[in-house]
Amino acid sequence: MLLTLGWAQTSPVVTEKITVPWAVTDWEPYYILEGANAKSGRVDRLRRVLEDHLKGYQFTDMYADMPKTMELWKLGKNICSGSALMTAEREKLAYFSALSFQVPHEYVLVTANTKMVEDLPAEISLKDIMKNKKWTGLFVKDRSYGSEIDALVKSVSPRDKHLMLKKNVTEGYTSLLKMLEKKRFDYMIEYEAVVRAYNEKIFPAKPLATRIVKESYPSAVFYLACTKNPWGRDVVRRADQALQKMALTSEYQRAVESWLAPDLQKKSRKILDEFYQKRAQGPWMTAPW
Repeated sequence: MLLTLGWAQTSPVVTEKITVPWAVTDWEPYYILEGANAKSGRVDRLRRVLEDHLKGYQFTDMYADMPKTMELWKLGKNICSGSALMTAEREKLAYFSALSFQVPHEYVLVTANTKMVEDLPAEISLKDIMKNKKWTGLFVKDRSYGSEIDALVKSVSPRDKHLMLKKNVTEGYTSLLKMLEKKRFDYMIEYEAVVRAYNEKIFPAKPLATRIVKESYPSAVFYLACTKNPWGRDVVRRADQALQKMALTSEYQRAVESWLAPDLQKKSRKILDEFYQKRAQGPWMTAPW
């Protein structure tokens, strides 16, 4: 009896890790699914650093773009995104914690139609472009582009035959760039870094041309967002505590700044450092205590 008791007291307690389904999609340089740089996209690296600091949690891939992730949130299914912009609609579906910082939060009009950009200035008004029925544009429904652009996309009506709204992109946002290259439509909008990564993969062709969209924001917080239920609340609370501790570490900051061009890194140094300081100071989340 004593031997049995002694064994029970010294045996390690095995606890099962809590699974965190993590949304991934084909969207370089944020998520890299294959090739020499697989799993080393910016969000991939942030996930790895976060998981190292969240003992008792195991992250698993779930292939889902943001519209699909929102569908799962609406159904109460457990899933987290590491690249969410916070909107009023999404706050009803998920808890948020500040994960990263996007500089610049600059969208570009992207096209493979050289005639379209011949007479355009370096910076264009998306509102004006969308009025031109000569050009067909494609936007992803339920993807947030920032409040000003979101308002333009929401104003699209069935009468606007030249503007297409795509609900889900199961193959990832990169698949839309491939469709654009094949001239299935005239333009879309995307982050400049995503277009640059796409063009560099097919160097020296560089088939896609860009113009800066003036309705963009200079910078934005990327959030970890998890289903608005007790599971998601607990994941976000724990993650937020870990991010506070990690914010001033070199491994976290290297992940945030990965794939940034050196000149942009230097130009954004002050605003990045301000983000790290704010992230380290205290809770930065929507989950209740």
